[in-house]
Amino acid sequence: MKNDIRYAMRHLILFFMLISPALWTVSGQSSTGVLKIFSDNPLVVYVDETHFPQYGEIRLVPGTHWVKAINGEGIRIYSRIVTVKAGEVTSVLIEAPVSQAVQSQPGPSQSARAEPSGTAQGVIYGQPATVARHEQPATDSSADHASAEPEAGVAPKQTIDIGQVRGRLPADMSGAFGLSFGMSMKDVDLVMSPKAAQAQRNSGYSVYAIPMGSSFYLVECRFIDQKLFQIIVGYVTTSASNTKLKLNKGEVPVPEFNQMLNDVTAIYGSPAAAEKIFLSGYSEDDGRLLEALRKKKALMLYTWTDPATGNNIMVGLGYTTAPLAATIYTSGPMSAEAAARKLKLHAYEYHKSFKDNYFSN
Repeated sequence: MKNDIRYAMRHLILFFMLISPALWTVSGQSSTGVLKIFSDNPLVVYVDETHFPQYGEIRLVPGTHWVKAINGEGIRIYSRIVTVKAGEVTSVLIEAPVSQAVQSQPGPSQSARAEPSGTAQGVIYGQPATVARHEQPATDSSADHASAEPEAGVAPKQTIDIGQVRGRLPADMSGAFGLSFGMSMKDVDLVMSPKAAQAQRNSGYSVYAIPMGSSFYLVECRFIDQKLFQIIVGYVTTSASNTKLKLNKGEVPVPEFNQMLNDVTAIYGSPAAAEKIFLSGYSEDDGRLLEALRKKKALMLYTWTDPATGNNIMVGLGYTTAPLAATIYTSGPMSAEAAARKLKLHAYEYHKSFKDNYFSN
């Protein structure tokens, strides 16, 4: 069943507008700390297994964080525990490893590298190398264990964070961010809170603001009978004004939409359905995308479905109070239950069709 994304997007935006004046400033006046990563060469950077495409300035909650970096050849070159303090900037310089230093370390771990295995849809494939145990600080045995574990198969490198764990999403489309459908609200919060700079918990749903460079994105988790059945990831365009981070209604987050589409396609292949809807004389190539979106005359939606479970993933580009790119993960069986009960969350009526909900409001 297709699910209407309009109200999901609307309330992500409303939450964004609620928290941005109080919590987010370009100058960094917040309860978070800043991690800056410097490198001569492009890197793929993970912090606590979350991918940060823009790593020049990562806002994090104070405390210790596991930082991992992978170079352009798919080889892990950095894996350390870093301490971030509130209101302070922590800088990390990541340099390419010196070959002589690698040769001086005996044992089989020095050669544990996996080479890139090709590309698809603009997403680079490759498997990070296993890091030798002596590279992990002795004070964090859990991170040491995680970095020493071999990763099975070849995972696509994500270009934007839509909940992949080690570059992957579940094969049966059963969740994201390490969450699985059916998890309790409490267990979801235990996973998501450490990633978030701010959280809003309500009856039936929780919303988390996740730092992303000097901006952030939003993740909303929805529940039926206190069990997780839908995860919504929203990216908007922001701009700076008087040191405050504000919603930019005049720019469509097309890069984020394309990156989401790339990453999901790289993992699951071509979508089962692809809809590019333009009404009232608007078209995809007329240069009036923002206008069409604002007037609710345009919508782009791609859907993947797992035949065995009915679980589905949607990547959409639409408009509520501003343009929004979103990826939505939904449990097939639990969504059907929500429709049967005529569940209503955020004025979103699960028993109604996608077009009825989106274009009639």
